[in-house]
Amino acid sequence: MEKLIDFFIVNFNTEKIWIAFLCLAIYYVFKKEPFKIFAHYSEKKEREHELALSLIESEKLGKDANEFLREHLEQAAFLRYYRINAYSEMRSALFKFQKKHQKTISWRNLRLAYPNIGLNGPKLSATLKWYDHFFRWLVTVLSFLVGSYAVLVIVLAIAYKADDPKQLFVLTIAAFVLLVAALLFSSQNWPYHSTRKIIAEIESDEK
Repeated sequence: MEKLIDFFIVNFNTEKIWIAFLCLAIYYVFKKEPFKIFAHYSEKKEREHELALSLIESEKLGKDANEFLREHLEQAAFLRYYRINAYSEMRSALFKFQKKHQKTISWRNLRLAYPNIGLNGPKLSATLKWYDHFFRWLVTVLSFLVGSYAVLVIVLAIAYKADDPKQLFVLTIAAFVLLVAALLFSSQNWPYHSTRKIIAEIESDEK
C-alpha cells in the first residue's frame, strides 16, 4: 500500500495520474472485500430462511403467522430457482402458462418479460406500451449503426494491414469493442421480444 501511495504522489502532476487513480480504485474495491460482503449477506438470508422453517415446524405460531412464513419461503425459493420475485397467485399463473406453452415459452422468456406481465383474473396477461415499441426501434437502429461502423473499421484495418501493423492492431481492437457494444445494445430488446412471444401465445389461447 505504501508503494502505491508513493506512486500516486510521484505521478500526481504527470500523465500517469489516471493510472494511479485506477490502482487506488482497484485497491479500495478489494480492500473492502466485496465477495465477503456478498457471502455474509447470503449467509444472513440462509439463517433467516432456516429460522422461518424451524418456526413453521415447531407449530407454535398461529395460522396467519405460519401462512406468512410459508409464503416467504416459497417466494424466496421461487426467486432462487427461477429468478422471478412473484407472489403466490402470480407463481401459480406462471407455472400453468409455462407448462401449457413449454414448447415455445421458456422460463428465460418469462423472466425477461416479467416487468410487462400481470394477471387478468387467474390467467396471465402481458402488455407493451407505446414507449416499449419506440425504444425497441431505437435500440435496433443504434445496434445497426454501431455494428455497421464496426464493419467499416474492420475494412479499414484490412486496408492498412500492409502499411502499419500497429494501426491494424488498434483498428482490430476498436472493431471488436464496437461489435461488443452492438451486441449489448441489441440485448436490451430481449425483454421486448419475449413479451411479444408471450402476448402471441395469450392471444392464441383466447381464439
